[in-house]
Amino acid sequence: MFKVIAVITALLCLIVVACKLEGQTISVNLTWTATGDDGMVGTATAYDLRYDLDSTALANDFSGGTPVMGLPDPKPSGSAESFTVVGLLPNTTYFFAIKAVDEAGNWSEISNIVRKITPDLTSPAAITDLQ
Repeated sequence: MFKVIAVITALLCLIVVACKLEGQTISVNLTWTATGDDGMVGTATAYDLRYDLDSTALANDFSGGTPVMGLPDPKPSGSAESFTVVGLLPNTTYFFAIKAVDEAGNWSEISNIVRKITPDLTSPAAITDLQ
């Protein structure tokens, strides 16, 4: 008797597309390619996107990262996916990674970890010595 184990592959490539500033709100747009629930076929059940200020911590303890809420349902394998993370702090280095799960509760490995430094919103000092 053989036991069949479903395999969900890791998301191949998480990419930072843009960092956007609207007023005092900073957001980062991430894209990736959807993975299947059985290798590269089908559709995963859900995503778990997280970020941390320490890449090593995120790599070693993914569940300890800050979860991003409101992710869309996964698209079929091979489809382009994207999500915008909002409410980030200025002048801060963030590391992002994502995992996927199938209907049987099998989790993928962690994706690659991407880094983004958000813009510094500090205004320059006033010029006081013009002559």
